[in-house]
Amino acid sequence: MGGGLVDGERPAMTGTKKAQLLLAAALLALIAQPARPGCLRYEPAEVELVGVMTRETFPGRPNYESVEAGDEPETHWILALEKPVCVDGTKGDDTDVSERGVQRLQLVLSQDQYAACGFLLGRKVRVSGTLFHAITGHHHTSVLMTVGRIEPAA
Repeated sequence: MGGGLVDGERPAMTGTKKAQLLLAAALLALIAQPARPGCLRYEPAEVELVGVMTRETFPGRPNYESVEAGDEPETHWILALEKPVCVDGTKGDDTDVSERGVQRLQLVLSQDQYAACGFLLGRKVRVSGTLFHAITGHHHTSVLMTVGRIEPAA
């Protein structure tokens, strides 16, 4: 009799093959891990936050250092949160990195939203939209929100 396989039997797995499968399973588990409890996610995930909406002026071009020293003023709306939040980074993305203790977010609104929501400045609001990380000198908080909806909060 030979050493062949019986119908339905699989060949024995080598040590190298077992190690490769275990490594692949471990990597898949890491990639598939959900966000830490309580942490927010960057776009495309939609989030909803509550805070006080303010208007602030920051130094812009050319040096992004001081309006008094001649930099152009850039005025943006900021959402000041009552409690800090964390945002989990996007695996494999060098831009959307994890942030902890986020208490202020620069809001990115359309011209129509600016026109319609000005009466909410200084008030508590509920804002929904998507988050992204700062990437230019025009971004004045580490995490920003592209606003989908904004309304007074109770």
